[in-house]
Amino acid sequence: MSTFFKNFKPYNDCVPPGVRLPSIEIEDKYYKSLGVESGISNYDFLRKLCLQGVKDKGIDSKSKKEQEAYYSRAKMELEVLRDLGFIDYILLNWDILNFCHENDIPTGPGRGSAAGSLVLFLIGVTQIDPIKYDLFFERFVSQSRSRKIQKNNITYLDGSLLADIDNDISYERRKEVIQYIEQKYPGRTAKILTLNTLSSKLCIKECGKIVGEYSEQDVNEVSDMILKKFGRPAPLLEALEESEKLTTWKAANEKVFAVARKLEGLNKNTGVHPSGIAISHDQIEDYCPLQKTGDDGLVTGYDMNWVAELMVKFDILGLRTLSVIYDVCKCLDINIYDVDLGDSSIYKPLEELRSPHGLFQIEADANYRVCKKIKPKSLEELSAVVALARPGALDFVDAYSEYVTTGELQVVHSFFEDVLDYTGGIPLYQEQLMKMAVKVGFTLDESEQLRRIIGKKKVDKMPEWEDKI
Repeated sequence: MSTFFKNFKPYNDCVPPGVRLPSIEIEDKYYKSLGVESGISNYDFLRKLCLQGVKDKGIDSKSKKEQEAYYSRAKMELEVLRDLGFIDYILLNWDILNFCHENDIPTGPGRGSAAGSLVLFLIGVTQIDPIKYDLFFERFVSQSRSRKIQKNNITYLDGSLLADIDNDISYERRKEVIQYIEQKYPGRTAKILTLNTLSSKLCIKECGKIVGEYSEQDVNEVSDMILKKFGRPAPLLEALEESEKLTTWKAANEKVFAVARKLEGLNKNTGVHPSGIAISHDQIEDYCPLQKTGDDGLVTGYDMNWVAELMVKFDILGLRTLSVIYDVCKCLDINIYDVDLGDSSIYKPLEELRSPHGLFQIEADANYRVCKKIKPKSLEELSAVVALARPGALDFVDAYSEYVTTGELQVVHSFFEDVLDYTGGIPLYQEQLMKMAVKVGFTLDESEQLRRIIGKKKVDKMPEWEDKI
């Protein structure tokens, strides 16, 4: 009997148990500017950055009651970030955004869950005051869904639960930022692979030509029966429900449709993620296979979901609109963050909007239609436009438009009136969902878990919460 397999032993360490954060190197000049020794811990350095931010943003000149709200919130956030092992991740983002600020590279004010962090606001990663806008830190970091893993005296983090910070950078200067990251972490960075899938339209076209032996013109007519939903072709089964013509065509072409259904959603080709940069603790080839891009750059052999399990996925999206805004502000000799968003005159052009071109997040067809309907006259109404232009929320456009016109609340239940009053009684934002959950007795951590389940459409998880609700 062969003894070939006896020469092999199980190898259990081929994949790290989680993400090991890259070592953060802070230049001496930053310790000196804060008046601290370079030997202090990264936690103490971050704390000093926050204290400096309190002074720079004038928080120390607010009333005692207001100051207490900021100080207690900052203390809580710092302790949570330290306990979960996120300090170095926060400093990694600060270092890169600070490079942008020092080199006059336009950056966005921050968006997504990161806008709920006071620490990020104090250290300049975001420009949004979460206390002023009543945003929750638990949306950014939740203790209940974060996990540290200890192995061989090394701390790893669960990549799928790592806090996520989306950064917007001037498109024209994004390359400089990537070069800075590559210099700071040599041999440990790469762009991230994307997998493009076969759409319903493409499958119907190709299967129609190959399986059904139809002409190009014929298959184009059939693919035109598949409607687009929010800019993307609807899945074949959904398209059937929307189009009687497609249903009739399917009945006469069952084989073509069956083959198209089997191919729909399969990987078609690879691309490069528009914003993701992978940063590893050790040499990146030790973590994943690599490919070369056309411009001799490196791209991971894994997509972003697998990359996030092994190393830091740093999001840095290049926006042309950001460059335009900064150029306009420079010509007018004003600071972009000094614009008074409460000035109703700056929303006037949106009331008689004839073209959405050049308007960030209004250019898409659905967003443009909603904007034309609502005619926003304030930041709150403009925010509502973007929130309404999403699947599901589009059903409430008429209701919100009526509220904007008449000012009358559509109260579903008086118990939640104070949570929903500024959106006309319509729950538009995930923070509102969290407030509603807290009001009926959930903790903020529990409300974040519920928000995540609903946001990710995890229908199978909902029954577990029924009794609690």
